[in-house]
Amino acid sequence: MEINAHSIKKMLHDEGIDIVGIADAQNLILAHPPRSATALMPSARSVIVMAVAHSLGAVYAPDIMLWTRNKIQTSRLLDATAEKISRILEREGFLSLPISADKPVEIFKQNPETGRKFRQTRTLGFLSLKQAAVTCGMGELGRNNLLLTPEFGPHQRLCAIVTEVPLAADSKRELDLCQDCGRCEEACPSGALKAGRYDVDPCFNYWAYGFKRLPPDRFWEWPRYIRMLRQHLKRRDPLVEGAQTYITDVDNCIECMRVCPVGGNWEKIRPKLLPPQKSGGTEK
Repeated sequence: MEINAHSIKKMLHDEGIDIVGIADAQNLILAHPPRSATALMPSARSVIVMAVAHSLGAVYAPDIMLWTRNKIQTSRLLDATAEKISRILEREGFLSLPISADKPVEIFKQNPETGRKFRQTRTLGFLSLKQAAVTCGMGELGRNNLLLTPEFGPHQRLCAIVTEVPLAADSKRELDLCQDCGRCEEACPSGALKAGRYDVDPCFNYWAYGFKRLPPDRFWEWPRYIRMLRQHLKRRDPLVEGAQTYITDVDNCIECMRVCPVGGNWEKIRPKLLPPQKSGGTEK
């Protein structure tokens, strides 16, 4: 079979992938810390980036667990498709590496550049799928630190294939999708979005655990933090909730995604009213 950018994009669309972009593996926009495609495969020539839209009904569901199930199914579709196409490419003689939509991730307790300990452990994907998508013109990073595409706004999941196939790369585009409306900053319950900046620590803490307060770094702040934990334990079960978070991969917050107005395909079906969303199946 003929392997080129057009044929690969057609194969992926036929498998149910909504958006496909191709980036030059040598010229990816790198995240921080830098993570290049050629570090994963020195002979890589191209990075094929795929996006599948979330169900907008799941995004606006009354309980975030309903969204989580859709996120998992979306990741499965992406991962299965990446595996299938990678096998086809390798049968044609091109080394190929599928990069999962979800896990695994690398875990860092220390900043690899400075050697200093992070305030809390951080996780990073082996390749920045968001930056790869920006590189090939699929979208841009919004104020909420999410990939925004003209079609679906922040409502998609990403996956990629690093491959030796030399493919015509798509160009980066200046889209001006994020109009600095401030809705994500106003909706953020953790204070991670302030003055146009994104702070990963409070975001991760609330998204992963549902805690609005970070573990204290000063001893006199611990009494207030312990009081917060006690209130938390009165209405939530750490054992059951932990199992859902780490086994079923339940999130605790997608508020910046829910309020974002970007996404032309959703204009006619986006709800006018945005009811509060419960987190992790528990009353707040």
